[in-house]
Amino acid sequence: MKYDSFNFIYLSEVLDLPVFDLDTNKKIGRIEDLSSTTSQVYPRVTGLILRVRGIKQSVYVPWSYVRIGAFQKSISIDTAILREGNGAKASESEILIGKTFLDKQIISTSGRKLVRVNDLQLLVDSSAKENPNLWVVHIDIGFKGLLRRMGWVRVFNAVFRWIVGRDLKDKFVTWKYVQPTTTTNVYGAMHLRVDSSKLSDFHPADLADVLEELGTEERVSLVESLEPPIAAATLQEMPLTIRAQIAESLDSQKLALIVQEMQMDETVDLLEELSVERKTMLYTVLPQEKIVEIKELSKLSTVGIGSIMNTDFITVKEHQTVKEVMKTVRLESKRAELVYYVYVLDDQDQLKGMVTLRSLLGAKQTTVMTDLMRENLISVELDTSIKKVAQIFFKYDFDAIPVVNEEGKIQGIITMRDTLKSVFPEIKKEAEG
Repeated sequence: MKYDSFNFIYLSEVLDLPVFDLDTNKKIGRIEDLSSTTSQVYPRVTGLILRVRGIKQSVYVPWSYVRIGAFQKSISIDTAILREGNGAKASESEILIGKTFLDKQIISTSGRKLVRVNDLQLLVDSSAKENPNLWVVHIDIGFKGLLRRMGWVRVFNAVFRWIVGRDLKDKFVTWKYVQPTTTTNVYGAMHLRVDSSKLSDFHPADLADVLEELGTEERVSLVESLEPPIAAATLQEMPLTIRAQIAESLDSQKLALIVQEMQMDETVDLLEELSVERKTMLYTVLPQEKIVEIKELSKLSTVGIGSIMNTDFITVKEHQTVKEVMKTVRLESKRAELVYYVYVLDDQDQLKGMVTLRSLLGAKQTTVMTDLMRENLISVELDTSIKKVAQIFFKYDFDAIPVVNEEGKIQGIITMRDTLKSVFPEIKKEAEG
């Protein structure tokens, strides 16, 4: 590997290279990783991480002690750094390139998706032949990069060229379009707070899709690094269960800033999913007027529909015929809140199904309910929140929903009209006025 002859090298070509003593030419260890800074447009390599004979822990060697060119496919270092008791210390902002990126998922901001890192391409500044600077310029996400690391790229490429008449193509993502989800510094600690400036142009829905594919730790890291308005818009695009997982792990002050940017109904939904401890902590940092607004809207989620359900409804037995049921409907029509739906029970009075007045009028008089009824009804329980019932009405466009107890026995019905009155009390006032 003649560094003065090549403008680019790959990280896979550097890792595990033997390292020699600059003075004695004796082998002292092998390269375990490279460190770099991320403060520049392209990360610059700042040091080597070595496995050194006789030393249990990995050793950090600043790049200024590195000499390249004495041997092909080898690197030499000034071992004065080792004799000084490894006195040089890396900055905590220096990251391990291999440990941070290889085989990890990163966000490609150009493709707005997660991609897997198979290798990294480094640019070599060959003007300083003994101690050239290296920069990370491309992330290799292609199959060729994986083959290169496995040592199969030459053989596989020769076969590929013989079959299709061309070489395998590299598939790179330029560093400026790369957004790590987490980074690992030289001391092995995870940097959970990352610079998310490259994500600022993402649409919240696109960013939400990417975050859903990450682990909880990476999600929290990225959400904490986003500006509150962007974080709020992104969270609102995610499933409620994932939102709650993230919110439980976020810093309280950061979560409060995000919540203040969220739509009020989305805020209430989120808080309903949080633990009591987390919700209490959040209330200590939110503005008082925001807390009052949240609690007012939350009342709809704490009041069960048992308080507004109607107990005047029509039930029949599953073995009854259409003729018998129509007789019951005529007798009960004045008392019942809603005659269009007739609920069918078994001999233990458990709800088994429902028939509509339209289906009764169009059926033969001898037809029994088991042959006519609609099974697998959507029902709610007594403690189901009014808000949840309103969402069911909106989704399924029902006129009424049966309310059952734990044994599956019908206790009442809740109508669209009653639900709207509870959700929007001003409707009731206008109607009565």
